[in-house]
Amino acid sequence: MSFFNLSTGNKIAPTATAEMGGGDMDPIPDNTMVRAIITEAKWDIPPSGEPVIKLRWDVVDGEYKKRVIFQKIKVEEPDAKKRDKALTMLAAIDFNAGGKLIALDRKPTDADLMMNLTNKPMVLRVRVWDMDGKKGNWVQMVASMTGAAQQKPTAPAQAASDDDIAF
Repeated sequence: MSFFNLSTGNKIAPTATAEMGGGDMDPIPDNTMVRAIITEAKWDIPPSGEPVIKLRWDVVDGEYKKRVIFQKIKVEEPDAKKRDKALTMLAAIDFNAGGKLIALDRKPTDADLMMNLTNKPMVLRVRVWDMDGKKGNWVQMVASMTGAAQQKPTAPAQAASDDDIAF
């Protein structure tokens, strides 16, 4: 079978255009709790210059199964108050994943992040950001699977400012 054979066994016909499908998708509704796992965790340096930990969360069940939420945790943020919030979020994620990052007692590497944070189910409360006509989700809260039953969604809050959005 040739590389360019389709699953039917037929050769693919060369064409100038192709479409993958998909399209615009509304974000998961504001203040929704979902069960998700981290499938990718790594350091990234965005244009702002301060390194961030970038997480990819995959929703694993329920109405939003297979949806993806990206999270940037600004653990090297120059503003001490924002940095503390980011470290607290990372510590909660780590605790729910087994607590091995904090036990390292050093800055984690990409390998440390992948090995210790991925494939551990947690509950997220997702919120909706809306900027310049675009919308998406951000992670407001993480909880363990057992602790999530005690967490109740709060009433929708006022729109978050750019400083409040954790991506």
